[in-house]
Amino acid sequence: MDLSLQDFLSLPEAERVPYIKDHAILYAQQFDRESLDYHCRLADTCRKMHKTGEGADFLSSLLRHWTALNFFVQPSSRTFLSFNSAQSMLGMRRASVRDINISSMSKGETLTDSIRTFISYVDLVVMRHGDSDAGAVAYWIATKARKIVINGEERPIPIVSGGSGTKQHPTQSLLDIYTLEKSFEQIGGIDGKTIMLVGDLKRGRTVRSLSYLMKNYNGVELVFAAPEQYQMQDDILHFLDTHHVPWRMVDSLSAAVADVDAIYMTRIQDEWDDLAPGTHEAASDEFCFKLEHLRNMKPTACLLHPLPKRDEIEEAVDYADDDRVVYWRQERNGMWMRVAIIAKLFGVGEAILERA
Repeated sequence: MDLSLQDFLSLPEAERVPYIKDHAILYAQQFDRESLDYHCRLADTCRKMHKTGEGADFLSSLLRHWTALNFFVQPSSRTFLSFNSAQSMLGMRRASVRDINISSMSKGETLTDSIRTFISYVDLVVMRHGDSDAGAVAYWIATKARKIVINGEERPIPIVSGGSGTKQHPTQSLLDIYTLEKSFEQIGGIDGKTIMLVGDLKRGRTVRSLSYLMKNYNGVELVFAAPEQYQMQDDILHFLDTHHVPWRMVDSLSAAVADVDAIYMTRIQDEWDDLAPGTHEAASDEFCFKLEHLRNMKPTACLLHPLPKRDEIEEAVDYADDDRVVYWRQERNGMWMRVAIIAKLFGVGEAILERA
């Protein structure tokens, strides 16, 4: 890294990608079709391998000499647990920092000094942070600090974003791709499908990251269903236009539910608002998924949600015993995709595929 931290942060995300290479995962823009297909194949292989005792033992032997830190200063259940489980499956030792009030950051230590401290002790940092640039800061610091050797190559400690501000959640978008591929494996995969994104698209880092990945698929159309104040932002729309991904906006979920191949629900991201503790903004009725919508979906369509969910999906949908409701499978897929992500970062992906 021949740039100062200030110069690195002044670059648009897409221009940071060449500096990151495959040494970290910070942005959805890092992935092309080949790498997405590879991660999905690797996740599937790890899932099947782990079903046998021999396979599970092999996976757990691969990274047992490495240590991971899960540095989560924002609330998380699924992302934290899935990364922690994935690291365990690969045999990694694990540590965590989840409350800055019991870390030196509460004493005024800077993020840069904290990261420099962390990578003195561990070989992987997975981080969730409210600052959209926190991962980039951590990666820049990693390029200046202790290195590790992976398959004969000296590399910085890998930094993986577990959610960054309101803009990016790249590993969530990879597990979403994996879920879509699994849902569409009998009907040609993601190519040619229409996907509707619903809810708080303005601040929903999951739907923003997934939108970036759509440039890698042929004939995909995006439908944005959101209240006007939460509609998708111009930076994503410009990106889609630049990469010739068609999109349209609708004023209700019902307007397109019968026509699309996937519906991706999100909650209102009101943790970014100044609300009283324990209070939440209710989802608009036009953007709530109900049993009637399930009845109107295509037989081959699927319903996703990154979770946690609140009132934007009617509770009865959870218990409808309908295979098109895939968000609980989507959650489980997150663990396997994160096994694949870590395996790829540490250069053991090929060993897994060759063993299968």
